[in-house]
Amino acid sequence: MTLSSSPEDRAAAAWIIADEIMRERTGGSKTTYDKWREATLSGTKLTGKEHVLVKAFAAPVFEAAAAKKEHNHGLPGYVGEWLWYLLTRDLPSDPARTVEILGPPKAAVNDGGGDGLIVYREHGTARGFSFRLWEMKKYTGKEDRPDGAIRNGWIQLNAKGPTYLAMLSWGDKMLLDDTREFVGSLTEQWVNEEESAGGGVSVALNATAIPTTAFHLAHKHFTTHKHPGGLQGLVVAIDDLEGFAHEVREYVWTAL
Repeated sequence: MTLSSSPEDRAAAAWIIADEIMRERTGGSKTTYDKWREATLSGTKLTGKEHVLVKAFAAPVFEAAAAKKEHNHGLPGYVGEWLWYLLTRDLPSDPARTVEILGPPKAAVNDGGGDGLIVYREHGTARGFSFRLWEMKKYTGKEDRPDGAIRNGWIQLNAKGPTYLAMLSWGDKMLLDDTREFVGSLTEQWVNEEESAGGGVSVALNATAIPTTAFHLAHKHFTTHKHPGGLQGLVVAIDDLEGFAHEVREYVWTAL
């Protein structure tokens, strides 16, 4: 998918992503989100306890970027994770394969564990569900050579998939009984290469670096899960990914 656009459209897209990020990061605190949004839209700075409150949610990802440190590579990666999440969330629904769980990106791009998990309630299958564990990569080079980033995604998923799944905690989730039973055995399904399990790699990159081929060698680096549909891939291209990520950061940090 390519997200190339005019400066106005880029600014609108950056605002939408910033808004989604802060809505999610503030969780159930609508008051905090509303304070951030009102201040951002009015272009004013929060002060006192309101500043401390909102900064607590924004700082883990955006504080270093706001300080304009050079080569802050975590920011494009984090925005890339959000591009995957929002595109996946907004896919047309399939009555035979409905989304049961789609977790948003982690609180910080360097947090341990898998980058993305989606669980489907899937009719007509042995378990009644399926899942895909996703690894996200970003490539900010100008040439169309993101193959190294894609390869590393498959290698990482191949080597650490069981560990990533074992790190997931569902103890605080209110799940239906059959969903709880399914997610409790994600690692087992992965290790046993069941048809309900699969992996994916998403790479966010500059529009100038769109490759002619991307995932044709996935099976050489991800050597299990050979059943149909076991592997998925997504390329998200945007004009100047790093610059776009900083546009998102500017919106998040406007009130701070």
